[in-house]
Amino acid sequence: MSTSPAAASCLTIARDDGVLRLTKTNPKSGYGISIAMWQALTAAFEGARVDPSVRAIVIDAGGRGFHRGAVMVTELQPELARLGKADFRNLVQMGQSLGRLIASMSIPVIGIARAGALGGGLELLLRCDFLYTVDAAEFSFPEVTLGFVAAWGGTQWGARMMPFRKAQEMLLLGEKISGRRAEEINLVTRSFADISTLDRYVTDLLARLRLCSPASFAGTKQCLSAVWAGPLDHGERVELECEADAMGSGQFLASYDSWTTGGAYDYYADAPKKE
Repeated sequence: MSTSPAAASCLTIARDDGVLRLTKTNPKSGYGISIAMWQALTAAFEGARVDPSVRAIVIDAGGRGFHRGAVMVTELQPELARLGKADFRNLVQMGQSLGRLIASMSIPVIGIARAGALGGGLELLLRCDFLYTVDAAEFSFPEVTLGFVAAWGGTQWGARMMPFRKAQEMLLLGEKISGRRAEEINLVTRSFADISTLDRYVTDLLARLRLCSPASFAGTKQCLSAVWAGPLDHGERVELECEADAMGSGQFLASYDSWTTGGAYDYYADAPKKE
């Protein structure tokens, strides 16, 4: 196995028997999608797309294995209050472009969320062909509580995967669910009792994939993506504008301090009272 760091060690890249393992190693960003992480993941997938020796990709996270969201929002301007609609659109387009890149790979892409995922981290994992977790993990789309819209695919991919009523509950309330529940509503491929069982299953899956024709896998994957192709493009354009408008309202500025300290912000606490 060969291992190498990428983008100032925010991503560790390991290769073993044709399997490219991408592990987020950016604890200061909470294993979230910083600009450096976005660049590193983009470069890794673009490189794998033209490398015939790569037969599968596994995405994981260091630490306890939790994938945080788009922490890059804090890096787009020196101060959050200086962010404008151009920044918001850029933020969405960066996430959507990486999501499309992940989904466009002709080889298998496997996501592992050992402790779960939220926001943009979860949205990018939804683009994998297979997503595995454990029963005690935690998943959420907290964007609506933070003044954002789940615009990296949460409202489009997530809502297509889940029963629509459950998608409404998760996306409109920011509800947290367990890994077991995530499997029950089709947000993840499979949930396991513990991490060791998960790891054994992924090892077996990679062996099983050796028995699948690469050409057949790529062709079947392309056919499956055609099921969503037209409406998804429209949905992503809607996501782009909705996120720009939501963040443009400035409400996320009020919630940010509460969020960073583990609290929640009451958007109605200071609402005008009817006389």
